[in-house]
Amino acid sequence: MTLLDKNGVEVYVGADVEVPSPTTEDQWNFEFVGTVTELRTDDGYAIVEDGDGDCWCVEFERLEVL
Repeated sequence: MTLLDKNGVEVYVGADVEVPSPTTEDQWNFEFVGTVTELRTDDGYAIVEDGDGDCWCVEFERLEVL
């Protein structure tokens, strides 16, 4: 199963990605660049680690692979 970002680029473990500004349902406070550490295909989320070492669940289609 190929998991794609908002531009149709494959999301993979180790990819540097841009995470968008948060919506009211998100836990992060601002957009950031992070690294994908895990792919959760069962629920459609990638785990993205930010520069502080915090990890966030983000839907694949909201990410942008850099």
